[in-house]
Amino acid sequence: RRVVPSLRRRKSSHLSDDEPPLMMLAVFFLATTAVALAPLTLSPKEQLRDFFGGTVDSVFVDPQTKEALVATPRFVTGFSTTYSNPTTGATYARNDAYLDLVSPRTAPSLERLRDDLLKYAARPTDVVQVQTFRSPITAFLYERGWRDSFTRNGFPGPDEEFAEFRTFSLEPLFDDDDDDDDQRTTGKEEGVVLDLSCGTGLFARRIFKALDDKNFRLIAADYSEAMLRETKRRFLLEEETTTLPELVRADVAALPFADASIDAVHCGAALHCYPRLEEGLGEVHRVLKDDGTFFATTFLTGALGTSAASGGLPFRRSSGFRLFSVDELTTLMRDAGFQQVDVRKEGSFCAVIKCTKKTPSSSSSEEEENEAFAPQPASPKED
Repeated sequence: RRVVPSLRRRKSSHLSDDEPPLMMLAVFFLATTAVALAPLTLSPKEQLRDFFGGTVDSVFVDPQTKEALVATPRFVTGFSTTYSNPTTGATYARNDAYLDLVSPRTAPSLERLRDDLLKYAARPTDVVQVQTFRSPITAFLYERGWRDSFTRNGFPGPDEEFAEFRTFSLEPLFDDDDDDDDQRTTGKEEGVVLDLSCGTGLFARRIFKALDDKNFRLIAADYSEAMLRETKRRFLLEEETTTLPELVRADVAALPFADASIDAVHCGAALHCYPRLEEGLGEVHRVLKDDGTFFATTFLTGALGTSAASGGLPFRRSSGFRLFSVDELTTLMRDAGFQQVDVRKEGSFCAVIKCTKKTPSSSSSEEEENEAFAPQPASPKED
């Protein structure tokens, strides 16, 4: 209780009674410096417009059109950044916790409320799969016993799951030619790691530490506003830092990330919560770079009080979540475009999924790679 308020005050963009002179002097200094360094051919007004003008973000795109978003700094009572689509005019805003890239910034309306109600009436399972995790109560309970209960279904503990993700996804990105931990891992290009459906930041905190001093950008994304706020709170409290990953509200079925912009995606215990899973998996494949990896865990049929006898039904109504068989998950991954797919059963009802994106141009020896990646078939019997 003593640490977090002081950190928040340092991080806050709001001005206190004794801050306006200092803040205004800083703004004046930055603006005058920008004017002084700008080309002399520009007028003072043009120089200021150039300084506060937008820049195209290399990763964030409009979730609907997939056009690049322009990040524009603003100063009202403090510095903030808005992201806009120059073509459609849609603007996405950042609040005190996260950047919302699900819906453009618009005023609340009865029409939006009606559309939401009709959507959930048409797909009642969405209420369980999505709305459960938007509740602040779920966010509060998630690391206070909720996530621990997954071990009864065979899930590895967070440390064990992260260790496997690190070995599969992160270590191949690190420079094998240099043992120095602060070696830049992707040459001059900044790497990007996405913790998709980050929840309360259980794995984002571990990834954040692993990428320390590396040339990587960590994005922690979730659809739940409450989960993102809990992620921020836990980062500030447990890590005792004001440095945070980029917290983004995103819909997995319409990811706001550019094609081939992500090096690795982690998605822990979330696939069973996606109402539009097939679309979401296709989006994950789209945003991954060539040789990018997707690591996920989810529940198999029989978990959460369901019966394995439910067969191939796409939804197990007894739980409201979508549960799977190993073969079903393998097919889903291949249908999404992944060529290298490894799905295994862990414990009673947990599936661990590891996929690598391979485009035809980069897989000249694809058959050999797939043989090394997948379990070897039994040797044929002799005549």
